[in-house]
Amino acid sequence: MRLAHVVAEYVALKQAMGMRFRTEAGILQALCRALGDVDIAGVESGPVQAYLAGRGPLTTFWHRKYETLTGFYRFALGRGYAPASPLPTTVPKRPAPFVPYIYTPQEVQRLLAATDSLAVPPDPLQPVTFRTLLLLLYGTGLRLGEALALTLADVDLPAAVLTVRKGKFYKTRLVPTGPRLTHVLADYAHKRRRRPRPAGEASAFFALRTGHPLPRHRVERTFRTLREHAGIRRDDGARYQPRLHDLRHTFAVHRLVAWYRAGADVQRLLPQLATYLGHADIAATQRYLTLTPELLHAASRRFAAYAIGGAP
Repeated sequence: MRLAHVVAEYVALKQAMGMRFRTEAGILQALCRALGDVDIAGVESGPVQAYLAGRGPLTTFWHRKYETLTGFYRFALGRGYAPASPLPTTVPKRPAPFVPYIYTPQEVQRLLAATDSLAVPPDPLQPVTFRTLLLLLYGTGLRLGEALALTLADVDLPAAVLTVRKGKFYKTRLVPTGPRLTHVLADYAHKRRRRPRPAGEASAFFALRTGHPLPRHRVERTFRTLREHAGIRRDDGARYQPRLHDLRHTFAVHRLVAWYRAGADVQRLLPQLATYLGHADIAATQRYLTLTPELLHAASRRFAAYAIGGAP
């Protein structure tokens, strides 16, 4: 049986189980391109290891590919499609974990101010579009894909609620917005409705001049321009500069700091934060809680108050 056919069957099975499986599908399709149109029974370990190694230094993506191929070959062996697994038996040590960048409130303000630099033809609405998008990501912790998938109908301004329909595992959830963010969304929605709505109320909330959805690659490229204009960069030797997705991490950390400062019961509220972020469990949320000096200080003050018997 051809390798590509087995890959297609495996991906279809995973997606039928409710998994998005897009990254894994891309990894397996890249394997097919690297090995060519071959029979799965004839796949040898050399080309597979070369595909895993890729080009350049070892990154955590090596392990992501290895884990994906492990699941695939477990499937292929179980169905008798492959006689043996060509995967290496020795796995290199994982590189140091990636540390997300947590923006300070001042850096967020600089990013927002940088959107004024986008006020050039041919799209006069571009500054307010990106300013609103940044405020939405920072104010709700939505994933970029979730924000770009919002339609006009999904943004219920009177109720101050967003309907997020394309989260992980295709789950739909309701995300309330605060008064200030709701006002920002309402202002943008008023301007947006002056533009074409190709699908009526099902048209994209964040749209191009044509009314069609704002492409992700364009958003990522524009964000890099805004980040450079705002003078935000990391000099800690990290592989990547601050990302748009780091606004989601920043939202989670800043929310935790605010709870500590308000004397809230953080342990009781963490499950609510997990639900708001669209996580299946608290463990997924905890990966977003990078320890920053601000968070450490807030937690230390809480512990000190507890240790001396004072009010939390």
